[in-house]
Amino acid sequence: MIPVLKAGGVAASVRELSLNNDSAALTAAFTGQDLVISTGSGGDFELQARIIDAAIAAGVARFIPAEFGHDSRNERVQERLPPSKQRALVIEYLQSKANEGDIEWTALAVGILLDERLRSGDLGFELAWQSATVHGTGDEHFAATSFERVGVAVASILLRWEDVKDRYLYCSGCSVTANEIVRALEKVTGREWTVGYHGVVECVREGKSRIEKGFPDASMFLMERSVLYDEELGAFEAFEREDAKRSLGLREKVLEEMVKGVVHQFKHYGKGDCGCG
Repeated sequence: MIPVLKAGGVAASVRELSLNNDSAALTAAFTGQDLVISTGSGGDFELQARIIDAAIAAGVARFIPAEFGHDSRNERVQERLPPSKQRALVIEYLQSKANEGDIEWTALAVGILLDERLRSGDLGFELAWQSATVHGTGDEHFAATSFERVGVAVASILLRWEDVKDRYLYCSGCSVTANEIVRALEKVTGREWTVGYHGVVECVREGKSRIEKGFPDASMFLMERSVLYDEELGAFEAFEREDAKRSLGLREKVLEEMVKGVVHQFKHYGKGDCGCG
């Protein structure tokens, strides 16, 4: 979906458009708007380029591409997660259009969406059984955030557009480790968790095996998980070196607060992907 905003400041009217719309329909919908935020899953350069072209044709001044995840500009991450390479091409395309004076842009990398991944179990933490699978020592640092924090960061970008335009920003909620997540979960749930430690190589091997067996979605979750623990990829380095929280006027997100929200939602509404209790 593509939120289309006409905004003088942060307050905006929002319309959601289907990504299946053709270029003419997109251009018509974008006409008269100030900003387009692409919130699709990313990983499709041709589609995102078509959306950007439609926005430019409609005279849209500002564009925020579908990032909101790992560092797409990291070439080692691109090798592990092919969709990241596609998103990196989108950034290059936007920069070329900005150099031509066609549009302004800002991209936002936030790391892993921790609340979503904890609820679904895709990160290896099973709330129903108080057990966790960690593919490393558990002390590897990685960038994490929440859906709510992404919205706050985007609002801050709009307020500070002139200061951050045409930049790729690294703004996670906080830096965490798997062991810190376990301790936070134990504190919030009041129960001791069972933790199994495995190697990153095993995680990658299993991910590739699932691709070969025809389960690409399951494979991608494992590959994304491996990025968090494989320090050779350097996935966390840019978040640490170029942290944009101060530039956006944001404070560090407290891990325990995110965990409390996830546990509360799981307790009352069940697992995010099935609705079971």
